[in-house]
Amino acid sequence: MKPLETLKAGLVSLQQQIKAQKDTLLRISAKEAISDADEHWLDNVANLVDKEKVLELLENASDYEHGLQRLNSQQNTLVEKLKELGGGIKKVVGNKRKWPDEPHKVVPQAQKKAAVPVFTKKENATLKQKIEIMD
Repeated sequence: MKPLETLKAGLVSLQQQIKAQKDTLLRISAKEAISDADEHWLDNVANLVDKEKVLELLENASDYEHGLQRLNSQQNTLVEKLKELGGGIKKVVGNKRKWPDEPHKVVPQAQKKAAVPVFTKKENATLKQKIEIMD
């Protein structure tokens, strides 16, 4: 499937999804006022003008790749969404837990005990410790 065909298929599937939600909103709006959240959805997510404009820019470009390079970051995001909806890109889900490349090193108990203690407050030395220092 060509990239533009994938984008068109994504736009068609998005239009179908939005049409179903718009129909339910129209039925609700006949009885009562539309909520602010629904108005926000209609103004942003359900507004397909930006998506159609990006598709038109890519169709009118001399080359698809050249057209992609001329798009800004917001338009590139729209292209990725349309590709996902059109089936051109599979959404990759990462591992929930990332494992390190190297496993943790296991330190034997003897080395743990041999580690020098870290003093966090001032302590007075015992007579035995004072003698060790003098020697």
